[in-house]
This record gives sequence, C-alpha cells and structure tokens, in this order.
Amino acid sequence: MCSDSVPGFPDGEVVDHESPDFLIRNGERTIGVELQEFIQGASQDGSPARQGESVRAAVMKTAQQQFESRHADTYLYVYGHGNPMAMWSGPTVRNLAPKVASLVETLVPTLPTPDEGFSRVVADYDDLEHGGLSDWLTHLTVLRYYRATYGLWATTEAGFSSRDLAALDVQAEAKAAKVPSYRQACDDVWLVLYSLALPSGGFDMEALMGHRMASSFDHVVFLDAVGRAHAILSG
Repeated sequence: MCSDSVPGFPDGEVVDHESPDFLIRNGERTIGVELQEFIQGASQDGSPARQGESVRAAVMKTAQQQFESRHADTYLYVYGHGNPMAMWSGPTVRNLAPKVASLVETLVPTLPTPDEGFSRVVADYDDLEHGGLSDWLTHLTVLRYYRATYGLWATTEAGFSSRDLAALDVQAEAKAAKVPSYRQACDDVWLVLYSLALPSGGFDMEALMGHRMASSFDHVVFLDAVGRAHAILSG
C-alpha cells in the first residue's frame, strides 16, 4: 500500500524484520520501515477510546458465537451501536454478550425470498430495555440475507477526526529512541504513521497540509490506510 500511495517510497525486495518492522532491499542499499498506528489519546496506559471500540467488538463477536452455537445454519448480520458514555471494560464482554445473543433470538427476521434478497428487524427501545441493554446500546439491527453462508456481528462506530498535531508528533517521537538500533540493519529509516477505519484512529488530513516535524528518521509519512491519502512530514 505504501508503494502505491506514497510518491518516492522505496521499491525492492520486502523482508519481514523485528526492529524495524520490515526491510526493503534495493541493490546494495537496505531501507528500514517502522510502522506506527496513530491512536487518539494514546498514552503509556493505552487509549480509552480504542479500549471501548475493542470491548464493543468483543461483545458482538462473543454474542455471535453463542447464538450460532444454538442456531446452526442461521447466519445473520447484526449491527449494534454502543453508548459511548457507558463504561466499556473487560467484564462487559462476559456480562453483555449473552444478553445480546438472547435478544437477537427474539428478533430473527423471517427467511427472505429470492426476490426480497434480505429481511430486517430493528430493535426498539422496549426491546433493548427488556433485554437489559438500553444503557449499553442505542440501536440494534438484525439482517437476514437469502442463502447467506456466514454471519457478521459488529458495532457501528462514530467519532471525530483528530487535528492534534502535537499528539501526532509525540507518537512519532516515541519511536525515535530506537533509530540508532534500526540503523544497524539498514542505511535509511522510514517511519510510516497510519490510521485505520476506526474513530479512535481518525486524523484530519487537511490539518497536515504544510505540517513538518523534526525527526531522526530519514523520512516520516502519514498514511490514511482507508482513503490512501498521504502527507510527507519529514524528509
């Protein structure tokens, strides 16, 4: 993806490596590439926003496993929207997954015809309240597709793209201490900061226009891994 999206990104034989993450061998030169995902609010203690996303995803995955263990060959697409004000933590998975699975059992749509393609049931507030989920989920939608061969249970997430350039610089600088050790395996070192399709990883690319950072890396780029937009930050 980097070579397709970032002008000037080195070509060559890609080799997995421990530190930096991988090497690119091009003739007599070896270029090291270190990857760093940008996460909003990241610190040594982690990121509350990312923790919430991870826990909500685990709730839905566990609920799917529990449902499908009781209803073989019933494959549903279930989308829940979590209440971001709730306290999403590890024990939440154990407590909420059975409730989600049980509620979906009461909402299974009728089997659609070939002409219909799919059928859908949307939980209302009473459904969520009776299922013990009204404090945790704001919406729950259940879809059943004609001749589906697998299911998908997920949370829909929303948030704001960060414009915090200082936080971005801090996350880049956190990798700089390892640059001397990286150089033992390569001639040049690139740092690729990237964002994924999660609200906690979103960064406003317009805020990066004209932004430059001082770095001990030879090149620093930021890559939106979804839209494949990029910004050259150093080098």
